[in-house]
Amino acid sequence: MMSRESMMIATILVSLASFATSSRSVIIAENVSMPILTLGTGGWNDTVAEDAVYLGLTSGFDAVHAAFDYYNLKGVGRGIARSGRNRKDIFVTAMTSPCFHNASRPVRNVTDPAKCQELTEQEIETTIRELGVEYVDLLLLHGPNEPFGTIGACNAEANEMNLAQWKAYENKLREGRTRAIGVSNYCPSCLDAFQGHVRPTVNQIQLHVGMGKDPENLVSYCHENSIVVQAYSPLAAGGVASDPLCSSVGQKYNRSAAEVGLRWIVRQENVAVVVKVSSSKYMAQDLDVFDWDITDEDANRLNRATTPKGQQDGRPSWGCTI
Repeated sequence: MMSRESMMIATILVSLASFATSSRSVIIAENVSMPILTLGTGGWNDTVAEDAVYLGLTSGFDAVHAAFDYYNLKGVGRGIARSGRNRKDIFVTAMTSPCFHNASRPVRNVTDPAKCQELTEQEIETTIRELGVEYVDLLLLHGPNEPFGTIGACNAEANEMNLAQWKAYENKLREGRTRAIGVSNYCPSCLDAFQGHVRPTVNQIQLHVGMGKDPENLVSYCHENSIVVQAYSPLAAGGVASDPLCSSVGQKYNRSAAEVGLRWIVRQENVAVVVKVSSSKYMAQDLDVFDWDITDEDANRLNRATTPKGQQDGRPSWGCTI
């Protein structure tokens, strides 16, 4: 017969197993479920992207994130094809660029809404074609039409371009070229442009230990408006991996600081994450994030952390703050 202590431990383990099994995906739209853990591909050339996507999709990842301005779409597509997996079993996210973009390729300054919408539709089709797929599961606007590093709200001119791009996304949703549409780096002022239109399903923002659970109240705003938050830069460009607090917490669970930082994100309700990893060792660690947990006490300690800052001096968006 099991002791009372053993029974309590068994109950906890069953509860955690149930939590892990039920929390590997999140519903973002009708009949559209997105895996919480997505493999990112930014910063890789075609060769590295192909190998990493192939390895990820054959190691346990079910979702891949790509972007027009990563300039490796063909490599990502080859990795998807090499995996041999059924297309419907892979969740493919793709991003297209703002019409106004002044920080990096593609640098451009399109200010006419009609031309902006046309450019966006062309970019979507180019992205899908280079990925070698018939459709994507999720399209994300990469950021608002504001200069990189903007502090404050999206102004009227930016929102006119934002809405033009969103109309292009709505067209592709109706055409079946995507199953869902969303945004990245958008603040409430930028999202206001879409009132009366299809609701964005996802907002991908910077989120990691050191920023708090609700930086600039953007996470709570998204949740109040039925928008799923997807975290990018979950390790603060490596800052979390060497963070003393995350390391200290990790010692209690025999986990690395990076694993603690990732676990802190995925235990939050309606929050998903994009991880960039190309080695089988770290892929295995990331995929294991659902099979263990930290206590609420430790989570609260991490919630209160004010470092590391990560990108944009700890702001969730590079294009707005309000």
